[in-house]
Amino acid sequence: MKKRTVFISLAAICAAVVLTAVGVAVYKHFAYPFKKKLLGESIGNAGLRYIHGDYIYDSKTGKKLIRDIDWLYVSCSDSIGILAKEGKRAYINLNNAELLTPLTYDKAWAFVCDRGVMVRNDSVFIFRRDGSQVNSEGMPYHKEYELVFFHNNLVIHGTPDLVGVIDTACNWLLPPEYKKISMDYNHRLYNTQKKDLWQVLDFDMSTVLKGDYKDVTIDWSEGIIATEYNGIEHLFSYEGKMLYEVIYASIRELNYKTDKKDKFGDPVYTPTNCYVYEAYNGKCGLMNRQYKILTPPQFNNIEAQTQHIFFATFGDYFSRFGTLIDETGRPLR
Repeated sequence: MKKRTVFISLAAICAAVVLTAVGVAVYKHFAYPFKKKLLGESIGNAGLRYIHGDYIYDSKTGKKLIRDIDWLYVSCSDSIGILAKEGKRAYINLNNAELLTPLTYDKAWAFVCDRGVMVRNDSVFIFRRDGSQVNSEGMPYHKEYELVFFHNNLVIHGTPDLVGVIDTACNWLLPPEYKKISMDYNHRLYNTQKKDLWQVLDFDMSTVLKGDYKDVTIDWSEGIIATEYNGIEHLFSYEGKMLYEVIYASIRELNYKTDKKDKFGDPVYTPTNCYVYEAYNGKCGLMNRQYKILTPPQFNNIEAQTQHIFFATFGDYFSRFGTLIDETGRPLR
């Protein structure tokens, strides 16, 4: 009887050992990956990770490197990010979590063309990739929305009303004497206005188009549109070659409402001797049946009152007003 009892006890012990071993194996198979699960976003190329709005840690050691982060800007194509903490900004090396600049700046933009731009106390500072400043003294900050280098140049204000272009060494390529400088990234052009003179330049600062125009617009797909003071618009190529001396957005027949009605009781409209043409900028003008321009495109709309009298309007829908013109484009008094 005793031998049987000992046998059962040994069997029970063996079973327990086996079950324990199986349980440990199951635990390691399922629980261990969760214990080692990586949290947050991978940054840089040395195994660092970022928990959004909290901290950066080393996934190899688990050590927290920077705590209490407001946010972190990470570029998928650069190892330099922007760290925000306690309302301030700094550039950070995403490979080792070391700050490249002091955490004392109020605004920051991403590194482009190996240059970063930050603002502190209404002054603009340009930085190299090692965190050193290009300009020892800050440039005045005039509330620009975006300060990012492109093609090694930066469009920046010199005064609240005048803008210019600097290079990566903070030298003025275009002095801050322009009322407007806009960039066309697709065709690599600057569109500038200096007093009443418009000038389109390529990114090498060579002149493409220059003239005393009312307006110049770089269309994204067709070319450069220059508007004369009389409203007539020309189309140039992106290289500055005249393509068409006069361009229109649309031409429509101008009809007037007669006293007659059709069989359904609706008023009958009859063509006048004129067309309405619309310019690229949306303004309207009058032309005759031979497509001769009678008025410049300076109206918001033209409506026929009679066969020979038209109401040409200015202003928008809330402040519309206008004048009467005849079929030759002359105003009626």
